[in-house]
Amino acid sequence: MKHLDVFETVQKRIEQTELKAVLLANELSEWNNMTDEAKTRRIRRLCTLPLCDEDFTVVYSLYFRLKWLDAFKGRIPQDGSVVLEVGSGSSVNIPNALSIFDPSSTYITANMNKKLTEGLRQNTASLPIAIDIIEDDANHILNHLAADSVDIIVFEHSVNDILQAILCESRGIDTTHSDWFEILPEMIQIIGAEYVGQTLEQSAKRAFLSLLENCLSVLKPNGYLVMSHYMFQYDLDLGYNPELWQNILPVIRPWLKELTVGEEVFADTFDPQWWLFYQKRMA
Repeated sequence: MKHLDVFETVQKRIEQTELKAVLLANELSEWNNMTDEAKTRRIRRLCTLPLCDEDFTVVYSLYFRLKWLDAFKGRIPQDGSVVLEVGSGSSVNIPNALSIFDPSSTYITANMNKKLTEGLRQNTASLPIAIDIIEDDANHILNHLAADSVDIIVFEHSVNDILQAILCESRGIDTTHSDWFEILPEMIQIIGAEYVGQTLEQSAKRAFLSLLENCLSVLKPNGYLVMSHYMFQYDLDLGYNPELWQNILPVIRPWLKELTVGEEVFADTFDPQWWLFYQKRMA
């Protein structure tokens, strides 16, 4: 399987970072209590293997914190920025990074699953940034936000979830009120069958691009839409097709060529296997 990152590069990036400036107090304490050997082992594992339960430590938080801080730098203002995340679930990688990057910022997420949304509310309650959770389909984002009002749009490990939801909707499976993890095995079976049967593009591309078009309507001209992906061992254990699981972004990348408001750009230190940057053109 393809590696998430280059161990030596990640280790050097961490060594050159003032960790007090990027870690929360409890995270810094966890880092300082970890031996150098354990830090090295966990960084190497994160870079080279699908993530499993033992990986969700301060090393995981630090790695993605630094990646998103680097993604924000030079792409959004560091004073009152507005960030829209699509399909965050209960994950706090983006709001935590944004709290460090710009405490005066506003974090908005369009999140449909009720149980995951409640988890997100609890996980972000103590953050200094403004939080706005929109419990609606991101296709309806213009009902909630003005056109050209968002500095950056983020899909942080949510492309697979969105594709799965699209396929489920066409089959009458409720992904909004269901327990996401209870229906995950069925979703994995469905998307795997579509991929193996070479019907995924036919079944999901138009709906996926329509979602992106609607989201891009609230992005400021010259702003970025950023997608990231990485692998969980849990999903592989449930039967996720390994080829599809590591190639989610390469699978949908050609679809974006049909969008007419911008183009994909590439960024140093961000592997296109796991990252996609799409820049909206100036009006």
